[in-house]
Amino acid sequence: LATLAERLEAMPPTTSNASARKRGDPVNLVVIGTFDRILGGFGARWDESETITLATCWKTVKAFLLGANYRYSPVSGLWLFGRTQDIALQRTRHSINERLHLRLWLAPLSFKGQPVWVGQISRDIGVRFTWHAWNLTTHRIDPDVDESRDYVVEDLSLAGRVKAAGYIGGVGVTPRAAPRHNLTGDPWHSDGQRAVILLSPTHAS
Repeated sequence: LATLAERLEAMPPTTSNASARKRGDPVNLVVIGTFDRILGGFGARWDESETITLATCWKTVKAFLLGANYRYSPVSGLWLFGRTQDIALQRTRHSINERLHLRLWLAPLSFKGQPVWVGQISRDIGVRFTWHAWNLTTHRIDPDVDESRDYVVEDLSLAGRVKAAGYIGGVGVTPRAAPRHNLTGDPWHSDGQRAVILLSPTHAS
């Protein structure tokens, strides 16, 4: 466990753009388990995002204009380990403008034979104009990224899918009075910790 914590704390603190020259959202989540176990753990409560194509972009635009829901709407690519996310999950609320985004990257290590996934979770609270997106709009995230991180721990715990959980060092303390900003300029603040979740192989009682 000590070695695992040391390796995880040495992981990149934030996501980045493709050239790795700009810092993005904090890497605030670690999930340990197979791909099938991840999908089973998040279950029907979360949806796997579709890839970005002309068809899915058009569906996204229509949902945005109508204020409708689009459960499988594609998410933009963030970069970690030199690539975009391996898994993208989301949990929508009232409309496409309000949803939780979860991105996971397969990390170059394992724990007791189980894959380790490092990720980023944030909550959309609206949309705004930006020059950084193809459609000139982007989702505005809740600055309190810790709330989204802790929500995932609670959600999986209530579903009986957590064998063990804890927190380790991550991006470092970022106070509310001096926030950092992601790639599209949204501010965020954090206690700097990463949640680490070891998934249960079966539904725990």
